[in-house]
Amino acid sequence: MQILLSELAQQETSLIQSQQSYPLWSPYSADEAADTMLKVLEASQSQDHG
Repeated sequence: MQILLSELAQQETSLIQSQQSYPLWSPYSADEAADTMLKVLEASQSQDHG
């Protein structure tokens, strides 16, 4: 079991390499996603009251 865990840990650390940049998603400045969520919310509220 310990051998498997060790191998898994090595595989996971090899996915991220030093001296390399990776994109990071952030909810900030996600205006299009916020607009889509607002439209869905408004549509669901109008169906509930309709």
